[in-house]
Parts: sequence; C-alpha cells; structure tokens
Amino acid sequence: LDTHAITIPEPPMAFAFPALKTRKGSTLLIADAITVTGRLTQPVSFELGQRGRLVITGPNGAGKSTLLDVISGQLAPDSGQAQLSQGTRVGYLRQEAHLPAAQRAGQLFHRHVERLISAGTIKESAALSLADLGLLKAPERDKRVGELSMGQQRRLELALVLAELPHVLILDEPTNHLSIALVDELTHALEATNAAVVMSSHDRQLLRDVSSWPHITLTAKESVRSNMEM
Repeated sequence: LDTHAITIPEPPMAFAFPALKTRKGSTLLIADAITVTGRLTQPVSFELGQRGRLVITGPNGAGKSTLLDVISGQLAPDSGQAQLSQGTRVGYLRQEAHLPAAQRAGQLFHRHVERLISAGTIKESAALSLADLGLLKAPERDKRVGELSMGQQRRLELALVLAELPHVLILDEPTNHLSIALVDELTHALEATNAAVVMSSHDRQLLRDVSSWPHITLTAKESVRSNMEM
C-alpha cells in the first residue's frame, strides 16, 4: 500500500454574483451630447432605464474609456452632460485600477465596505463580505495586493465594485485577466442581473454573447453609430 498522503485538489471557487436591485423609474442615466476635447470628439447621447443594457465598441483611441469616465462621474465633459437619477448607485470597473500594493486584499475590501456604510451608500444589513463573492480564496484574501497575480487583482477590483451594490454597473474591458470560466459566469450574471449595465469591450466572445444588447460604436472620426432605442 502507498502510505504517502493523498492530496485532494481544492475545488474551484463558485462565483456568487450578488442580487443587485433595480430602481423604479423610466430613466436612471442620461448622457446628452457628451464630448471631451481631444479624447471624445463626437457627441454621444443615450438614455439608460431600469435593467437597461448598452455595449460601447470602437477602436483604441475612439474615446470609450473617456465616455465611461464621464457617465460614472469621474470626469467632467467639455460639452454636454451626464445625469443620474437621484439615489442611483453606480459601480465602475475601470480598465486599469491602481490598488494599494501594500494593503492586504481582505483588509482593503473590509475598509471599502465600512466607508460605504459610513457614507450611507449601503445598509450594514446588506453589506457583502469578500468570501461571499467567491472571487478570492482564503489564502489570497490574506495576501498583500502587490503579491496577487494580475487575475487575482482583477477579481478583487470586481469585488470592490460589486460591494457597492450598484443600480448601474459600468464595466471597462471587464474580462481583462479573467479566466475563461469566470468570464462565462460573469456574462451569464450580467444577462440576468436587475442592475442596468453599460460595458465596453474588445473581447470577441463576450461581444458575441451580448450581441443582442443595444450598442453604440465610436469611431476615430466625427461620427457615431448607434442602435439605441431612444
């Protein structure tokens, strides 16, 4: 008999997308003729209602990330405006985030949730833990951010956004550094969630999976193509 101990592989984590709520009302987000000098030269307009869906596509340099920065409230446009309905929570997953490398992942998430509760953004009774989401294993949650792989950091970024329990999810290249399995799980979750979703991506498989969503295509020229139903 082989007396060596048998190592049983740890089962894969199950991604648990939170049950995000919608907000009643016909319109959650309005983008009205938004431009940013040198970065988004073509005016972009659209409206997003409850459980609305929108995909932003276009080549690099067309202004996709700039548009998402504006509608998330991170950047002021040079013309036009973005308006959120009162009380609407927005969660923004940037294409590239800069997390504090020296802080432990679990501690970073916990402090983020504490700030959300203190600010009255979410209720303490509704707060999520990092373990709830199934995005990082226990040993990873105890690591410093700088010790995590790019994929693990991306999972942490996604967890921080979901912790805000947003009514509107804004996602810039959400599949970057994620495994194929997690991308599939995320895609199914985005199809089903009650939150409204605005997403920018170059991921061909993801774009095929959400091909039925309304979309806006930005170009490098002074034009914009849209199939949004206004």
